[in-house]
Amino acid sequence: MILKEFIPPILNRWLKRVLKFENNKEYKNYSQAIEACTSDAYLNVELCNMIADKTVIYALNLKAKPYVLNPANIFLLSAINQYIIDSSTKDLTILDFGGACGAHYFDIKRFISKAVSLKWIVVETEQMVRSANEKELGDNELIFVSSVNEIKTDIDLIHSSCTLNYVPDPYTIINELIRVNAKWVLFNRMMFNENDRDFVTVQKSFLSSNGPGNLPAEYHDKILSYPHTTLSFQRFNSSFINNGYDLDWIFDELSGSYQIKNEKIIGKGMLYKRKRQKMSEEKVF
Repeated sequence: MILKEFIPPILNRWLKRVLKFENNKEYKNYSQAIEACTSDAYLNVELCNMIADKTVIYALNLKAKPYVLNPANIFLLSAINQYIIDSSTKDLTILDFGGACGAHYFDIKRFISKAVSLKWIVVETEQMVRSANEKELGDNELIFVSSVNEIKTDIDLIHSSCTLNYVPDPYTIINELIRVNAKWVLFNRMMFNENDRDFVTVQKSFLSSNGPGNLPAEYHDKILSYPHTTLSFQRFNSSFINNGYDLDWIFDELSGSYQIKNEKIIGKGMLYKRKRQKMSEEKVF
């Protein structure tokens, strides 16, 4: 959960003129790009602490009725409810990759039947996990870990929103997520290149643009910059199609995409479902 995910539409349109990819300059890789950045991205202590503080306030405000659902989470809620219906399940375990300090969980939990036993596992950077735990945002239902490899339980649904574009090695993470063998995998707010190539740039945003809600009074706003990888849609999609998944939903999600040079940039969300035959083969072994 990063950047403009929780920003009102009017402010979001204004930020589109401010947030930019620095001179459209390409870098050879993430490591080269981060040397040109003002912060160490989502390992930054101030950034992670601010998101944790925002999330505490956000979670508290969500308790008031009438309930308001963040529009960015509509597809997530739809997928979760559809999974519950299709599976007739009373137990649901979700891996939220890049879920920051749990804002997706706090938003969605209000709309899930109390008859469903929910476990929500957020995978984040070590600093984000530390910041979330220091604010006691986790409990028996909401858990924070710093690596996919720490998860020892079966996962029903993987969710990731606007995250894989910002990690040092996206395809290593994609392979880790595929190995989890979740039944459904939902991506939202992804930025892709229809030209079949990946490229790395540097993106800028305000500190306040990260996390849900307004900047807490104890923080001072500033411009941050961090590496961004625009992924080839063909390569990304093939990673799942070639590993036992079908693309079941696809939808336009333009709020996270920007025009860069002459590339064919698109914003998309996708829901992949594990093929039944593949699931049956794995159960045999």
